[in-house]
Amino acid sequence: MELCLLLLGAVALGCVGMGGALDGGWWIAPVAATVVTVLVVTGAARWLRLPSAVVTVLGLAALLLALTVVHLHSSALLGFIPVPGTLSAASELWGSSGDFVAGTAAPYPFHSGLSFVLCALVGLVTVFMETVLVGLRMAGLACLGIVALLVVPALTLPGSVTPLGLAAAVLAALALLAGSRSLGATRARRIAPTPGGLPRALLVVAGVLAVVLFVPSVMPGFFNGAFPQGSSLTSERAAGVGPLRAVGQDLRSQEHTTRFSYTASDDRAQYMRLLTLSDFSSDEWFPTTDGLDEDLSGLSDASRNPVPRGTEVTTKVTFDQYDEHWLPAPYAPVGVAGLGDEGWGWNPQDLSVHSESTGMSGASYTVTSTTPQATPATLRRASSASSDDALADYLKLPRDRPQALADAARDFARGAGTDYDRALALQNHLRRDFHYDLNAPLAQGYDAGGMGSLEKFMQTRTGYSGHFAPAMALMARELGIPARVAVGYLPTAATVDANGGSSYTVGTGDAHAWPELYFENVGWVRFEPTPGVPSTPDYAPDSGQDDSAGSSPSPGESAGAEPSDAQPSDGHSQGSQSADEPSQQPSTPGADQQSPDAQPSQESAPEEQRPAALTIPWWVLAGGALVLVLLVLAALPRWLRRRRRRARIAALQDKSLPPQRRANAAWDEFRALAADHGVTARPSDTPRVAARRLSAGIPAAAPAVEKLVEDVETAGYGAPGADWTPQTTPEDLARIRDEFRHRATRGKRLRAAWWPASLRGGARR
Repeated sequence: MELCLLLLGAVALGCVGMGGALDGGWWIAPVAATVVTVLVVTGAARWLRLPSAVVTVLGLAALLLALTVVHLHSSALLGFIPVPGTLSAASELWGSSGDFVAGTAAPYPFHSGLSFVLCALVGLVTVFMETVLVGLRMAGLACLGIVALLVVPALTLPGSVTPLGLAAAVLAALALLAGSRSLGATRARRIAPTPGGLPRALLVVAGVLAVVLFVPSVMPGFFNGAFPQGSSLTSERAAGVGPLRAVGQDLRSQEHTTRFSYTASDDRAQYMRLLTLSDFSSDEWFPTTDGLDEDLSGLSDASRNPVPRGTEVTTKVTFDQYDEHWLPAPYAPVGVAGLGDEGWGWNPQDLSVHSESTGMSGASYTVTSTTPQATPATLRRASSASSDDALADYLKLPRDRPQALADAARDFARGAGTDYDRALALQNHLRRDFHYDLNAPLAQGYDAGGMGSLEKFMQTRTGYSGHFAPAMALMARELGIPARVAVGYLPTAATVDANGGSSYTVGTGDAHAWPELYFENVGWVRFEPTPGVPSTPDYAPDSGQDDSAGSSPSPGESAGAEPSDAQPSDGHSQGSQSADEPSQQPSTPGADQQSPDAQPSQESAPEEQRPAALTIPWWVLAGGALVLVLLVLAALPRWLRRRRRRARIAALQDKSLPPQRRANAAWDEFRALAADHGVTARPSDTPRVAARRLSAGIPAAAPAVEKLVEDVETAGYGAPGADWTPQTTPEDLARIRDEFRHRATRGKRLRAAWWPASLRGGARR
């Protein structure tokens, strides 16, 4: 029992380091229930002195029970008995956890699949540590379980394993070594220790500390992370996560880290563009860094950067926590100052600015940009210039594109007379007929990036900017309009200083994607198909507005504005939105922003529900299952004792067995009865001396005891092969049992019935 408590404390300390990768304490209760269930069952099995292999199997069975009650009760019989459907439910949870981790920024909020995997992993580590520590008596090897509990969070989020987490892990390892040694769980002999025992123990401690402290420093990704963290919209190819999926990770992140702040000469909010995507032929879409011009002064050279004439804006940007390779800048940049001359390049195709390194926190720079002069009238007169060879790459269509995109493009643009009208129709149909939802794509397995996600998006008509932007871009290409996708940050609400100037703070919750379409003599023009954005550009009014009036407010002017009832929008702060019902709540400022005061929508039915929202709370089921387990464990010793008694009586009555075996079976039962009632003999006692000692308190059963002594002496000292029959009968054993019970106190009777000492070795021969 002491070792169970030691293990419980060690696992609890080992889990301290996991908290840094998880948002909040939602994981503590299910993990604790799992670990306690495993240790209660294995501890009871050890107390009953069951074989070590059986204990391990029972531990795994207890883990299965805990997982079923906490996570799979809806598919289980009576809420705790696994059935074939439970395995399918477990497989679905396991698969959904992978999609969730791949598409969500750490630290991770509650997710049923992640909770299931977490409980399963910690439970398996607990079974491993129990088997190694108690069964194999190898405390040093058991410390590997502590290391395993550190590896998982360390690989998901840089810095998640804090010094406190490492200190707790070291303390857990030392507790296992010191505690197991003092409790006799190691192979070291506590009496008369062998020479050199102390140095060997110190070597073991040093080795464990080396593993706990050294492994984190040499394992790739331990301190830098190896999985998506929502920290980079540029998403290097090695990470396997494209910029559109990174947008979703940033939006779902619970950190809301400030990236940078800026001020603009016209005090208007700017779409801060990082990069563009034009090649949609692969499973994951990335920007290109080929053909970068290393001379930033080329941005101001009109011959090298032929940007159409427009309104010139100066924007000063100051980095906060910024680790991107791409520079945020309004479109179209014509000059950048303050960055220096080394390590920077710009792409003549999309005017994005790229750095060879990251880590620009605290730096500042100034961008001069030109806003294209676009109005509905000028755009209607403009051609899309689809015959221009320089724009051929922006008209390419992937072979595996879903047919639904082409069908929708033709359907949405039916009756439109110009490329501008067709583009406007695409934007407004997407805003009107599709729904904004940040969580549903992840829950249903079609997070942004790749044609598979777009195909599912067209079926469900539900997604976020990472779906809306590429969908409109590809629809535009279907109609012969050059298009690409821009990734960056959406304008935010301004902060007005004492002098009346406006500054803007941009964070992870402002990540966004939008399509850009090309019109001759105007250039690349931004559209806004994401319904979560409450407003569209002046030149691309939403349906129902007068396109000639140009009265649609710009995003910077309308921060905080509510969309009309016709807009089925639902910002990130609104929670998960059903694919079939548009949200009736107003959108928050910005496409994918989260308002700290916003509450989840009660109209939707998101797939992910916390256990507390179930009709029967999971902790009630867990408590009921735990009570049931405790009742079974309490009844198990009584059942085992009765089973052994029946087996011995059956052996006594079996005339086909040798008489020696029959006599010894009766003698074993007599000693077990005495041990159960607190009476034991010495190992050196002869049968007659032992019988006298054991039966001293039951004189009424002396005749029955005398028969037992004669039988066991004949069996032990009689002539080999002699033919004789034991005198003891089952009635004699029953009489002895009744006498023990009659003479015992109530407490001893209860212990003899429910907690028999003979099962714990109290009746050794």
